[in-house]
Amino acid sequence: MNERFNPISGRGPDAGLFDPVAEHSHTLPADWYYDPGIYRREHEAIFYRTWNYQCHMSDIPDPGDYCAGRVADQDIFMIRGDDGEIRAFYNVCSHRAHPLLEGHGNTRLIVCPYHQWCYRSDGCFHGARGRDTLKKWIPDNADLKPVRAEVYGGLVFVNLDPDAAPLMDQAGKLLGDLRATCPGMDDLVRAERWEIDVAANWKTVIDNNHECYHCAVNHPSLMELVDYESKARWSDDGITFSHGAENKSLDNTAYAVDPDAATQASMYGYIWPTTIPLMFPGSPSLALFQVIPTGPETTRERWDFYFASRDPSPQERGFMDYIKTVLVKEDTGLCENVQRGLHSRGYRQGRFVVDHAHPEFSEHHVHFFQKFVHDALTE
Repeated sequence: MNERFNPISGRGPDAGLFDPVAEHSHTLPADWYYDPGIYRREHEAIFYRTWNYQCHMSDIPDPGDYCAGRVADQDIFMIRGDDGEIRAFYNVCSHRAHPLLEGHGNTRLIVCPYHQWCYRSDGCFHGARGRDTLKKWIPDNADLKPVRAEVYGGLVFVNLDPDAAPLMDQAGKLLGDLRATCPGMDDLVRAERWEIDVAANWKTVIDNNHECYHCAVNHPSLMELVDYESKARWSDDGITFSHGAENKSLDNTAYAVDPDAATQASMYGYIWPTTIPLMFPGSPSLALFQVIPTGPETTRERWDFYFASRDPSPQERGFMDYIKTVLVKEDTGLCENVQRGLHSRGYRQGRFVVDHAHPEFSEHHVHFFQKFVHDALTE
């Protein structure tokens, strides 16, 4: 364990030569990417206090529709109530802590599979055998414990912090940018969910996503598809950033783009801490990339593909195949190699290459992300 960090005392970890100004800053220390104490601290300091994507409102369209999810090590579920509202709750029975719901489905009454305690879709306790023995306890304790939920462009986010600022207050500009790129974004539906496990810390995966310094050599087909050479448009706002790039060639080795179809431009975004909305050339679509921490040196990548129809066109299937078999594979190898290198006795902290005039190789958005991590862990 990192001797510079005492999880019992709560003293923050040593950030070394990290600086609030990207041009002056070293990267976060290597051990922040594998130390179990750092990872435990991130749960309370980051994951439990931020907005985390879970599903789409079209996944739970009718009263009683539910979808189980997770934030770090906390099980939750989202459900549409009889009044049409989407709510979220901790996925645990108030009686003896058994999980209530799995996967997705529809129920008019939430029934615990252990002792059959029952709850309504608004989280209120409905009934249980022997309830008369708990008359004094039930009124204040038996209801399910709520979790903040907010719909953002059709996407359902949750936050375990009851006092957190609304997501729209922190990420409103990005949503406008996404809707401008894909005017029908709110009406898209999820066609597929795909997941892959990566042997790397979650921050390693996000660092890699936040720069294209590595793209020319490591993503040759992507560079045929989009034009980064001094033409990307960058925007920072609140807990988000976005950058758009011009489409380069519809005839490329990544995936075929039908020139007669409606063609959206490229738009890549980020919502602190783990949500990455991506729009690629082609028909109206959204690839929602979520980086899910599963351990100090393991991450699950979740890709939700949204299109106008749940039955993707041949072009859209080609796009999904490119993401799954080419782009993610290229990045996975890089991230896992970096994760091994972070353990080297020859490395402690690196530096950021910062050149706002050349977004094709500038790393200022890696620093943007790392500063959020730094501030959360050292405040």
